[in-house]
Amino acid sequence: MTARRRLHEPSEPSGTRLVDPPIVPSSGTGSIEALVDNNRLLRTALEVRIGDMRLHELVAATRREVLMVAAEYSGSYRDVRRTGDMAEWIARPVIMGGHQPEMFHPGVWLKNAVLDAYARQVGGTALNLVVDSDRCGRTSLDVPVGTPSEAHVERVSFDAAAPEMAWEERAVVDQACFESFGGRAAGLLLPLVPDAILRRWWPLVIDRARESHRLGLAIAQARHIVEERFGLETLELPVGELVKLPTVMVFTGWLLAHARLLHEAYNESLAMHRRSHRIRGRGRPMPDLAVRHDASGEWVEVPWWLWSREDARRRRVFASASPGVLALSDLETVRVELPIAADTSPSKWIDALSRMEEHAIRLRPRALMTTLLTRLLVADVFVHGIGGSAYDSITDEIVRRLIGSDPPRHAVVSGTLRLPLARVFPGLESSDPAAELAGVRRTIRDVAYHPERHFAPGDELPVEIRDTVLGKQRWVETVPTAALSRRRCHEIRAANARLAAYASGLVRDLGQRAATLEEAVQARNVLCARTHPWCFFPERMLREFLLLENA
Repeated sequence: MTARRRLHEPSEPSGTRLVDPPIVPSSGTGSIEALVDNNRLLRTALEVRIGDMRLHELVAATRREVLMVAAEYSGSYRDVRRTGDMAEWIARPVIMGGHQPEMFHPGVWLKNAVLDAYARQVGGTALNLVVDSDRCGRTSLDVPVGTPSEAHVERVSFDAAAPEMAWEERAVVDQACFESFGGRAAGLLLPLVPDAILRRWWPLVIDRARESHRLGLAIAQARHIVEERFGLETLELPVGELVKLPTVMVFTGWLLAHARLLHEAYNESLAMHRRSHRIRGRGRPMPDLAVRHDASGEWVEVPWWLWSREDARRRRVFASASPGVLALSDLETVRVELPIAADTSPSKWIDALSRMEEHAIRLRPRALMTTLLTRLLVADVFVHGIGGSAYDSITDEIVRRLIGSDPPRHAVVSGTLRLPLARVFPGLESSDPAAELAGVRRTIRDVAYHPERHFAPGDELPVEIRDTVLGKQRWVETVPTAALSRRRCHEIRAANARLAAYASGLVRDLGQRAATLEEAVQARNVLCARTHPWCFFPERMLREFLLLENA
């Protein structure tokens, strides 16, 4: 088993990047070339047969299909450099990553720049997977407004709410809301970031929505066009297109033909992850796959999503095998029977899964299955963020249990970029209201237990206060014997109560200061968050962050 890497998101200062392996290797670091070579050796050791092909044969066929379709898809809305020698193109390294088609923060976008940099370094192809199989959640962004003493976020919608569905199915619902979003959000952002790229970029999103008829694809394609302008030469491909490829259907059919083995490997790998990370909750980081029973027998859950044209909600998938037939169902409204079994022909798997697509019944892999598929079938190196890297240790173990060998290793990329607010609020970056608040709270606690420490030396204390201080001191110095310990504690507490009443003005002032600092901490967290979407930043700042001069 490979050693588990413990990596953390870079948080300070703004502009910090984590790239492992680094673009420019130094003494004691790995390199992308070494990782590619190592992963290719690992893949040659995978002797498992998928249908009537060995895994390495399926990999070559899959890469051919993926690269051709990705080039065609990307070339439908931006220029793509095409190669004349297909065999040579397939033989080059493929560096791959992926994310949902949303307006993510620059630390996520950094992965796409690293894909490009890695691919250039090894003479390969960079491919970003648009995970449109994920659920479309919020259709709004939080825009920061205010000052370092009082700031908050305004939620600005870029489309109206709609029933839950995957990005793959989500069209624009409210055209007026959608088209006006760029101006509304940029207007709110104007006092903080007057040159945000959002205002110039959003018309591209509107244009792509007219062509793609999908909200997520419009956002992703418009972002990909900006990457082209930045000089990045990546290809992109949605998961919804990837899973329709015949070679990917062969691999999907093979996994489904071994549904019970996959079910067990998934749950056992989750259990190992929880033990390793000392996680108690059975639902973390994701629930176990379930087993259900009905009149037709036992159903084991498999890690895919299922939905239909009539009901676009993503639903869990359960499988029930009988000789030569595999039934898939959400155990609600959809049930299909497929000629999928370990001893049936892969051509039947392809035909059956293709018919599901033709009838608008979508079968889409969940997150772990998506990266398992891409790491085994396509990528020489898959590039993860911090979260994906942590969870992919589960994927690693699933592969070991299914195939009996270590999977190819992945790279890890993350970064932090904060809004450029120094010119608007010059002291914001150096201020630390959280540290000052912690100091004030320590003082409030000290006043409660040692109020006498906070009386000014020159104060003319009333006689009764001086006597109380002296009396408390005597009790503090008294050895707490068994006979005196209870009384000693009582007298010290009573003295503190009398002294606290005298220090009430100080306590009030400290409380007011703490309340002011709490607002400042909250405001700083709003203004300096690392999660603001990339489109809130100036173009020049994004270029400097993504081009990796010193990575």
